[in-house]
Amino acid sequence: MKRIHIRAMLGLALMFSCATAWPAAGAEWPLFLGTPERNAVLKQRLAPPLDVEWTYDAGQPIDSTAIVVGGVAYFGDMSGRFHAVELETGKRKWIYQAKLGVPASGCVQDGAVFFGDEEGFFHAVDIETGEARWTFEAHAEILSSPNCSPEAVLFGSYDSNLYSLNPKTGKRNWALQTEDRVHCSPAIEGNSTFVTGCDGKLRVIDITKGEETNTIELGDYVAATPAVVNGVVYVGTFGNQVLAIDWKKGEIVWRYSHPRTDHPFFASPAVVDGKVIIGGRDKRVHAIDQQTGTLIWDFTTNGRVDSSPVVAGDVIYVGSYDGNLYALNLADGKELWKFTLGGDIAASAAIAGKRLLIGSRDGVLFCLRPK
Repeated sequence: MKRIHIRAMLGLALMFSCATAWPAAGAEWPLFLGTPERNAVLKQRLAPPLDVEWTYDAGQPIDSTAIVVGGVAYFGDMSGRFHAVELETGKRKWIYQAKLGVPASGCVQDGAVFFGDEEGFFHAVDIETGEARWTFEAHAEILSSPNCSPEAVLFGSYDSNLYSLNPKTGKRNWALQTEDRVHCSPAIEGNSTFVTGCDGKLRVIDITKGEETNTIELGDYVAATPAVVNGVVYVGTFGNQVLAIDWKKGEIVWRYSHPRTDHPFFASPAVVDGKVIIGGRDKRVHAIDQQTGTLIWDFTTNGRVDSSPVVAGDVIYVGSYDGNLYALNLADGKELWKFTLGGDIAASAAIAGKRLLIGSRDGVLFCLRPK
C-alpha cells in the first residue's frame, strides 16, 4: 500500500470540548461513548428497572451504538442503511443507503452526521434531508467511529491510516499512516488525539499538524477504543490484558490480567470512582482498581462482552452476547436488573436524558425509560 504523507493545513486551529462527561441533565449523546475522551460516564443516575417506550425494527443486525442529537437518534445497520429515528415516537425520519455495512457510530455537528462504511467510504449526510453532502473514499473498510470538531472530523481505516477531514468540504486535512489496520475510534484530550491499532502501539498525535508526539509500544494487537482520563490512557488488548498508560511520560503504569481467565478485551473501558470498568471475551465485566491495576470485582454473563459499559451515577449498563442488557451496582458489581433484547449485543448503550437506547443483532433498536 502506498504511504500517504502527512499534510498539515496551515493555520488550522482545532477547538475540542474537554469535558469528562456530559451535564447531568444532558439530553444528547452526540458521538460514540458520549464524550471526546471516550469515557462513557454520566453524573446523573438512571435507575433501573426500565420499561420499553418504543422499538424500531431496522430489519438488519445493529452493531453500531446510537447517537442522539436534537431529538433524533442516528445509527447504522449491517446492510449499509443509516437510520434517523425520532426520539419521542420511534418513527422513522429518513434512511440513507451507504455502500456496505455500517458497524460503527457516527457523530453530529453543523447539521450533518458523519460515519464510515465497510466499503471504505466516509459519509457526511444532512440531518434534515437525509441526503449526502459529500463522501470521501479511503482504501479499505472503516470500522472506526469518528470524533468531530468544527475544523476536523477524525477516524481510522483498515488502510492503516488515521484521517482528518474538513467537515464542510470532505477534503483531507492530513492522513497519518500507521503500521497496520486502525479499528479503534480516536479519543481526544486537549489538542491531542489517541489511536491504538493492530500494530500494537498507542500513538499520540497533534490534531492541528497531524504529527506524532509520542508512540508507546503495547506489545499486543489492539482493536478497542482507548479512554483518556486526566493524562492516562486505558485500553484492553488481544493479549488478554488491560493497560493504563501515562501518555506524556510514555510509560505503562500497570498491566491487568484476570487471575483465572485468559481472554481478549474488545470493549472500551469506563473510568469512574477509582475503578476501570471493562467487558471481556471471558464473558465477564471487570472492575479494576484505577491506581493499582488489581481486580476489585467481576460479574459473569453467559456470553462475551464486547459492548462497552456506560455508567450513569452508580449504575453500570452493559450488553452481552447472551442477549441481555445488564444493570450492575458500581460499588460491588451486583446485578440490579437485566433486560433481554433477543439477539447478540455488540453495541453499547446511549443515554439521552431519561432514555437509554441500544440495539442488537436481531435488528431491533430499543428505547427504554425508568418505570
